[in-house]
Amino acid sequence: MKPLDDLRDLFIHQMKDRYDAETQQLEIYHQLKGRVKSIALSRVIEICEHNAEKHLNSLNELFFEIHENEIGDICECSLGMIKEMHKMIEHSTNSNVSDMAIVSTIKQLHAADVIGYQLILSYAHQVHDETIMDRLYEILKNEQDLDVLLDETISRLIEKEQELVKVYV
Repeated sequence: MKPLDDLRDLFIHQMKDRYDAETQQLEIYHQLKGRVKSIALSRVIEICEHNAEKHLNSLNELFFEIHENEIGDICECSLGMIKEMHKMIEHSTNSNVSDMAIVSTIKQLHAADVIGYQLILSYAHQVHDETIMDRLYEILKNEQDLDVLLDETISRLIEKEQELVKVYV
């Protein structure tokens, strides 16, 4: 990792971290599309995939504007959550539980994104102009909206599992 000598360095590092996290998420969404059983979760994954592509494009534009390269270190936080999700899927014997493990991981990834973009916005306020802040705020708002959708999807999957349990009891 490059030394972080000032607030601008931290700002750039955090942007690169979000860039890598979005890249990892986009890759996992491609892999998960055919794996989930829930139609609602499948739609959510498509929305997440679209948003990740949009966020990567916006981040690319921002990196260009501030004359920085988007390539940085691997976002270990996202990588760890994705690895853990794969373990849960491998050990799941119930497709609904597997879907819940997937949506739970997506929720955790997006929670990290929300916090990451909030931090970047705080730094951007000190080191860059309003245009950059406006575009970062758009990404953050998009992540927050997606968070609500993920909560609704989790609730539906839990209700579905509870109904299945009642049928078998």
